[in-house]
Amino acid sequence: MPPECAACTQPTIRKHNPSGKFTVVYFHSTVEYPDDWTGHPENAVWFCAEHLPLTEGLTHLTALEAIDRIRAQLPQVKA
Repeated sequence: MPPECAACTQPTIRKHNPSGKFTVVYFHSTVEYPDDWTGHPENAVWFCAEHLPLTEGLTHLTALEAIDRIRAQLPQVKA
């Protein structure tokens, strides 16, 4: 399964990602993982190239707090 941008949540917001590049951003962790733990940590979130700049200055927040702030900056879809 390819990465999915945490900011591209609504079909009308999703834009073509011509580069196909995604970057994982590490926000403030809320869980301590043992040394032998494997998997995707709760603070690691994928963003497309278009939305990556929205993460600047937010890595001190938890992933949920940062995603809420990022999504608040995006245009809202009217029903």
